[in-house]
Amino acid sequence: MATSATGTSSNFRRRTRAASRASGFTLLEVLVVMVIIGIITSMAVVSTRVLGGDHEMDEQARRLVAVLSQAREEALLQGRDVGLRVDAQGYDFLYYDGRIGRWDLVVEDPLLRERTFPAGLEAELWIESRNVKLPARTAPTELVPVQPQVVVMASGDLIPFELRLRRGGAEEVRAVVGYADGKLEMLTNDEVTER
Repeated sequence: MATSATGTSSNFRRRTRAASRASGFTLLEVLVVMVIIGIITSMAVVSTRVLGGDHEMDEQARRLVAVLSQAREEALLQGRDVGLRVDAQGYDFLYYDGRIGRWDLVVEDPLLRERTFPAGLEAELWIESRNVKLPARTAPTELVPVQPQVVVMASGDLIPFELRLRRGGAEEVRAVVGYADGKLEMLTNDEVTER
């Protein structure tokens, strides 16, 4: 074995350099691993969104709770009854005109405007544990005036109801529930009791 002037082997230096090269990861290897982790994470996020729930149904249920809460506030402030009319395509709101004893469609309020359910979304209305058959949407006439199924009274109380939203062919359901004291809540799959 050859020795240097200082008395150490040059072979030791070569082994140290080779060991230091083999002991860590190169920048390229670290970047490749980071890219793979990023791809797997993004696939997990996408699959969670696709399989994690019906966001359109959630949005519709939350919107109905918010709009009904606002309708309740208006009923309290204005001292007049507000009605909710649900049909197979969507829902709209009515004001009760006590002078003529009739319900009229709300047309001037953008919040209480007529709304249509997205394609594929179906609604079921339950009032006092009875399923209400939802008619097709029709325009009111003198012979057939509009009538709400749910009434938010000027006192803030309302007729108890449960409006269920389903997508055809899926088991997922959202329910908007209104209680007699005016409380409103949204229920998801596990919280909805089948009738």
